[in-house]
Amino acid sequence: MFGADAIYMIYGPAMVGKTSLAVNIADADLKAGRHVTYIATELNLKPILDKIKPHVSELHEYYDPMGLLNWLNGFSVRNPSTLIIDSLGGIRMNYMADYSRATGGLPDTFRVNMLIQIIVHRLIEAWVMGGLKVILVNHESPEIRGGFYNEDAYPTSAKKALHDSVIVIRLFTREVAEGNVVKIARVGKVILDRYGTLAKDAPNNPIYFTLPEPLF
Repeated sequence: MFGADAIYMIYGPAMVGKTSLAVNIADADLKAGRHVTYIATELNLKPILDKIKPHVSELHEYYDPMGLLNWLNGFSVRNPSTLIIDSLGGIRMNYMADYSRATGGLPDTFRVNMLIQIIVHRLIEAWVMGGLKVILVNHESPEIRGGFYNEDAYPTSAKKALHDSVIVIRLFTREVAEGNVVKIARVGKVILDRYGTLAKDAPNNPIYFTLPEPLF
């Protein structure tokens, strides 16, 4: 599912397993000989960073959105490379918190959306040179103005960034009957595949897959 060098955006609600999936991808790519860089932007990831480190080549913490952008400006691909940002939602929250502290007012939504768009665009500039896979983890928000590729939720603060995303995957839970027992399954759904890498007819004929078991 994540074998191609592409710009993947993964989104879903809290606790659905976004970070767990990202670490699974990192571990598989590391074992396949790729250089895996993991960028943590959310403070709530701090308690598990030591558990993530064995599954990546290098791990960085960027809670300053401009610091992350400056790092990306100097980023070079070690062919083949995998870069994971966990998460774009963290960038949004950090920017809003910094803006509020600095001005005492509400953050400028347009500015934070543009910042995320610029960050993703920097990544696609590196991706087109070859040898790079990008995993963008994101939160989800309810879709208010109509269906987002037939979904009722969309990636938070990332609609403009979707122009640079190649494959978009939504994670969610659903009930699965096994005999007389009903279990909760964690599922991924390919809702956009811009170049038909995985799903030739997404979103009309999306691909579903079961999420792997957590590594820790």
